[in-house]
Amino acid sequence: MEREEEYRLSLYQDLGLLDGRENIRLKRHKTSGRICVEKNVHKRLEPIYRFVQRNPSPYFPFLYECIIDGESLILIEEYIQGKTLEDMIHERKIDEWEGIEILLELCSALKVLHHGPPMIVCRDLKAENVMIDQHGKVKLIDFNIARIHQSGKTRDTSLLGTAEYAAPEQYGFFQTDGRTDIYALGVLLNYMLIKKFPVEQMIGGRGAWIVRKCTYLDPKERYQCIEELEKDIKEFYPKIYHHSYIQKGESKNRSFIPPGFRSKTPWKMFIAVLGYLLLTGTFFSLELTDKSGPLSGWRLFFEQLIFWISQLVWIALIWNYRGWRDEFKIFNNKSWIVKIGLYLLAELILLLIAAFIVVIGETIFL
Repeated sequence: MEREEEYRLSLYQDLGLLDGRENIRLKRHKTSGRICVEKNVHKRLEPIYRFVQRNPSPYFPFLYECIIDGESLILIEEYIQGKTLEDMIHERKIDEWEGIEILLELCSALKVLHHGPPMIVCRDLKAENVMIDQHGKVKLIDFNIARIHQSGKTRDTSLLGTAEYAAPEQYGFFQTDGRTDIYALGVLLNYMLIKKFPVEQMIGGRGAWIVRKCTYLDPKERYQCIEELEKDIKEFYPKIYHHSYIQKGESKNRSFIPPGFRSKTPWKMFIAVLGYLLLTGTFFSLELTDKSGPLSGWRLFFEQLIFWISQLVWIALIWNYRGWRDEFKIFNNKSWIVKIGLYLLAELILLLIAAFIVVIGETIFL
């Protein structure tokens, strides 16, 4: 541990164990008075928690410090005031509306992990590891057995997870991936609504289809990604879906903020500004011609504008502006080679559409 890191840790006053749990202590920042939680985990989890620190999300406790100390990793994170989902389930009945809303929140949390890069698999998604804060917001609070997905690997090195929520691949049959967490989501939905696991009793109604498809033993038969699960939720529970994603306005993908600015990360915004300026400069400096020679005036501006807009649409599709890409199931393919091919095909189609609009426009106005 570096001296500067020791100094940062010294700024936190120890307040004792949190609820008597080993390796979890309450801390108070001596200057700001902020209450935090200190956790000690194995240093092999550093890549996971570095990702969480670099990608702050409303679905995870904010991570203030992530410091290696020998074989341990010391974490100082936001203290969440609220209760675990496990406690809520035992205290009162969770109705279908609330259960689906919680499921949608967890879908949003897992998309942050699954989309990476790198792709992170939670592997221990259960009611005890989900907090509902004082404002009713869902938080994932434990990544202690999460792992980074490794392409080409056939199975996990370590077999971990909670038995009732663990997919078959967590017992060494396959490598875990995003579908492993989807399995746990199905189990959790069943448990929230009737306090029983699917192997004990399956819920009835529309939710039964979702739970069943989440929890197939063969990962190939489950939802292949979170977006597929969300589409079924949207189909079966449209009112709940729109209440969660539209009326509340909480979905980053539904924001009107353009790609590059949604995360408010300085370096991303800087690159976005340069990219948009380069795109604009390139397309509005194009020299276009027709049979009579170089274009000028309003005709030149009109054609430059149409092709410039086509490229903005392409960027919006790639970066899933307002969830546009989610509407096209074909883009959910996990192969990057296939995705790149699809994006290039989309570019070609958009350019052809732009050319068609230019021809139609000139036909009308000339």
